[in-house]
Amino acid sequence: MKEHRFAVILAGLIFCLILLGGVVHNTGSSLACPDWPTCYGSLMPEMKGGVAIEHSHRLAAASVGLLTIVLSALLYKKRKNLQALGFFAVFLVIFQGVLGGVTVLLRLPTAVSTAHLATSFIFLAVILYIAWKTETPRPATRTTGAGWVKAAAVLVYAQSVLGAFMRHTGAGLVCPEIPFCYGSLWPAHMPPIVLLHMAHRWMGVVAALAVLPLPFIVRGGDGRVRFLSNVAPLLVLIQVGLGLASVWTQLGIVSVTAHLGMAALLWSVLISLVFLTNRAGVVRLPFQSREVLA
Repeated sequence: MKEHRFAVILAGLIFCLILLGGVVHNTGSSLACPDWPTCYGSLMPEMKGGVAIEHSHRLAAASVGLLTIVLSALLYKKRKNLQALGFFAVFLVIFQGVLGGVTVLLRLPTAVSTAHLATSFIFLAVILYIAWKTETPRPATRTTGAGWVKAAAVLVYAQSVLGAFMRHTGAGLVCPEIPFCYGSLWPAHMPPIVLLHMAHRWMGVVAALAVLPLPFIVRGGDGRVRFLSNVAPLLVLIQVGLGLASVWTQLGIVSVTAHLGMAALLWSVLISLVFLTNRAGVVRLPFQSREVLA
């Protein structure tokens, strides 16, 4: 099915785009192009240094936007039940582009930069949903633990957004110790930026505790469900290790970028599990008036 393969490829490209966005921030290239949508007044500036990194991110984002429009057109022609979702994906990618432009024009405001990451995760989830919905139909199988999976996905999303907020406020190294911060597990006497850092650490613990027991909670389903529920705990353990490495390496580019990538990968696995373990066999989308089979 053309639209299924297209959605799978697009989801992979969005994942790569999220990684590239992390490289832009982690290399300090976010304002290498001080104007938008052009870069120094050109649609194709000299690709050197930070300009090459930042403008590559813009070009990749533009490509993802065009491919999203193509996917929406395919859904409009061949998948009537997914037309609204295709239009929503186009809205999200346009909104994401506007957020990227505002981020540059307003010189990296924390709220907008955080919203940029938050929207990218939602956009990735929408495209993943389209990919699952357009695959070859399989017999419906019920599973247990769907509610737990949804809660784990919400926690991982919240943790990812909190991590973006912490990163954009410059709080990544305000606590140089692990697991303590200035000798305390919760230094209430310290400034808010320190508490923000520790909140991210503790939210990470909560999210990890929600993901780790998935193999024992999720029962039933096909091989995909079993595989994803088993791989999710491994990913969360790697993610914790990358978080520790980010502090130990003083926010090294490799460790911090991998930390972001692992968050996106874990989110992808959990959101896929949400779709596959939906208890009732249906998913109701906020902009749809009727139910569609999960």
